[in-house]
Amino acid sequence: MKKIIYILLLSWSIVTFAQSNVKVIENQFLDYNQLIVKKDFSKALDQYAHEGFLKFVPKETMVLIFDKMFNDPNMKFSLEVPTILKVEEYPQKIQNISYAKVFYSQKMSVELADVVNAKDAEEKQKNINLYLGAFKSQFGDGNVVFNEKNNQFEVMSYKMAVANSNEGKNWKFTVAEKQQVELLKQFLPEEILTDLK
Repeated sequence: MKKIIYILLLSWSIVTFAQSNVKVIENQFLDYNQLIVKKDFSKALDQYAHEGFLKFVPKETMVLIFDKMFNDPNMKFSLEVPTILKVEEYPQKIQNISYAKVFYSQKMSVELADVVNAKDAEEKQKNINLYLGAFKSQFGDGNVVFNEKNNQFEVMSYKMAVANSNEGKNWKFTVAEKQQVELLKQFLPEEILTDLK
């Protein structure tokens, strides 16, 4: 009887630990994205960017990219805080580092000057079709609409981020996209990137 109780308690503590680790990852991932949404790029990168990524693209360059993207006069761009769909922890550490995959969806709105400032309805429709095709090829056919009322493209993206931590408390995040696999392999273990193939 004692053996059964011991096994049950051990199982419960393992499950509870795993759930609390997932909760920490979720909370820090949402905090990271909230900082991006608030345009506090420097703090987001200081706290949550993977050091390996920043060796390839320095923090100062990333801040400039974010600033340009969010402050481009030809494009109004806004992101919502993502919805986490699932967190999968990698079962064992790799080179003493814990990893997890964060699958999420995120809505963004894009208003383009080419559409808003088109000289006539024909040019506007031509530009809408052009950008709609480009967005659909990147994000998928059913994930992009053009909202006539506010002249914005509304995009729903589905992505994966890789979370890593040396001690399981402070997690770093790297958005992992198929077209970046070769770069990501430079600082992330290949077995973590299997969902991108």
